[in-house]
This record gives sequence, C-alpha cells and structure tokens, in this order.
Amino acid sequence: MTSSIRVLEASPQANKSADGQRPAHWVNKEGTAFKNPWSSWREHDWRDQLYIVFQHSKQCPKPPDNMSSLIPARKPTWDFTGEDTQKIKATWMGHASFFVELPARATTSVNGTASTVRGARILFDPIFSERCSPIQWAGFKRITPPACSFEDLPEVDVVVISHDHYDHLDEPTVANFASLPRIPHFFAPLGNLKLLQSMGLPESHCHILDWWETRRVELQIPSKDQSGDKQLTENIVFELTCTPSQHNVGRNFMDRFYHPKSLWASWVVKEVLPSESPLEAKSVFFAGDTGYRAVLDGQDEDKVPVCEGFKQIGERLGPIDFAMIPIGAYMPRRYMSPIHCSPQDSVLLFKDIKAKRAVGMHWGTFVLTTEPIMDPPKILQEACERFGVKEGDFTCTDIGQTVLY
Repeated sequence: MTSSIRVLEASPQANKSADGQRPAHWVNKEGTAFKNPWSSWREHDWRDQLYIVFQHSKQCPKPPDNMSSLIPARKPTWDFTGEDTQKIKATWMGHASFFVELPARATTSVNGTASTVRGARILFDPIFSERCSPIQWAGFKRITPPACSFEDLPEVDVVVISHDHYDHLDEPTVANFASLPRIPHFFAPLGNLKLLQSMGLPESHCHILDWWETRRVELQIPSKDQSGDKQLTENIVFELTCTPSQHNVGRNFMDRFYHPKSLWASWVVKEVLPSESPLEAKSVFFAGDTGYRAVLDGQDEDKVPVCEGFKQIGERLGPIDFAMIPIGAYMPRRYMSPIHCSPQDSVLLFKDIKAKRAVGMHWGTFVLTTEPIMDPPKILQEACERFGVKEGDFTCTDIGQTVLY
C-alpha cells in the first residue's frame, strides 16, 4: 500500500480586492510581473550592477581546506520512535534546503487504533547539484556536501520552492523527482509553471500560488493497528500558504533589467487537526531567500524602514512553532541588504513572525558574498543576545542534523 495525496483550493482569490484594484506587488493588472511593494526595498542602480557583475566574485573569500571540521556533516536519521514521532522533525540538507516531517498523528477509527508510520514530509528548496549554475562546469561550487544523495532520500510528499534562482530551484534535482514512480507535488510562486513543466513535471503536480493564497493538502499514509495485524490508512491534513518575502528572481542576466515575470515567496505550513483532537496543531515557516531592509553606506541600519510583510505573517498566521530563516550572503551591505538578511535582520524577522524556535540556513554551502564564511552563526548568537532571544531558540546545526520541536 502506498501513500496518496490530493490538493484542494483553500483561498484561490486571496489577493483580489472587492474594488478590482490589483495587489501592491503586481506590476500589471494581469498579475504576470511583480515588484517589492515596501519602502524597505531598493532597486540596484547601474553602479551596483557593474560591481556585482565585474567585481563582486573577486572579493569573495576562498574556503579553507578544513571545511569539513568547521561545518560538520552527518548522515540524517529518518526513522523516529516514541514521543519523537509527535514532534516536528527538521533536517538541514545544506544551503537553504530543509527536509521537514510534520508530527505523526495517530487517530482512533472503527478498525482500531491506528499507529501512524510517519507524518507528512516536505522538502524545501532542494539542491543536490555540485554547482548552483545553469551549467555544471562553471559557477558557484559547493564547499560542503549535501546531507545525503538524492537516492538516499526517503519518500517525499511535497516539494516547496521559494523562487527561481539556481541555488533554490535546481533543475537536475527537479528532473530527478519528475522521473520517480511517485512524483511529489510541487508548490511555487506565480510565474513558475512553465519552468517547472520544462523540467519534466506534469501540470497536475504543480501548484502555483500568489502571496496569501492557501492550499489544503490531504495525505493518506499507510499505517497499522496497535497489534500490527490490520492495515489502516491514516489521513493527514495540512495547509500550505504562500507568504511575502523581499527578494528578486532571474535565471539569466537579462532578467535583471525588466520587471520580474515570476514571484518570490516565503511559506507557512499549518497542521489541520480534527475538531475533537486534544493535540495542538503545529506550524512551520520557511523564509526562502529574503532581505529585510535596504542599508546604504554610512546609514544607521536601525533607522531605515524594514519589510512590513513579516509582521503581517506573524499577525495572520503566527505564532510559528518552527522557522527556517536565512542568515548568510549579506555583505557588502549596500548591494546585498535589499535581498539577503544579515544575522541581525534574521533575528528581527524571527521576532516579527512570532517564531518560537528557528534554525539558520543559507550559509556555509556556496560562497556567494564577501563576509567570512564562518561569521553568520557567530553574529547570529550575538544578535540573539542583543535582541533578547533566549539561548537555544534560534540556532545553527550541522549539515544532516535533525532537530525536533
């Protein structure tokens, strides 16, 4: 018996206002071009573009020879027993990729008491390629390995994509999923359907959402009764909401000079439990890739506008039980601050969404920017102390390490 899945519309018109006005992040009324709608955003000017294209990569640090000791990798553990099955299980796969298994929820049915094999499995922004590049013989190369090979992944139910940059939407990885007998369902922001289809995915397995749209996912997982004799089917339900982030997109250089034709997003996953359940529904936030504020040379970053979208997420969907938040690729601030969080930004974002626990990501896998490679976790700890986040609530992990909440 294999698991099955179906996806239902929960809020298909989330951004359509009663007076017909288009959402603030739409450039046109058709919703086929997009922008960051906040005062916290700054477009890169021609000087920024020249630096990024011709100078930036020359100033990025070279990784030391002992990366494996600086950022250890361990073989992931996918099987859990006892009370651990009732927790969120999150494994950092490297870069911005996380494997999350929601709590296993046993229910009582007419056939007996079910013992659920596992919870729903969601993979965020997976990349197993050696390089985040349109070609595999040039471009940014991994300095640390993925947590496991693609072939060693357990069954995945849902894959969530934040945007189309090569370090977040990896074509070889998507093509591998498309070749499986049981293809996971993919969720991505507006404008990504044709791209996903070009990688081999059937349209039936692609769900393309705008900010604040929600889909209800109903998953049937094989399970057994307590005696282990009867085969049962466990119904697991969760909602997946596409939420705002501050970033940009582009699969080629020319994309920089036109209004983006695809959207970028963060995501919130919320369990849906039966009304009679005594358990507390859990929630997960995935930031994808995002900035928080635009800081120019000489500016006091504490006095510039910050992205309003994250407080809206906290107000609408918080508190969040577990969050995955980027902490790296933030220097030089003039060029990177609009699109990438510094560790200080990450802690403020953590507070905005009302997160209880978080793990840092988007560091230690590709050298994309000029800060020292091992700075992000160190500065994250300092920022947590500065902004009053309790020790252990926002941390970093080894590659392949699973945390439980």
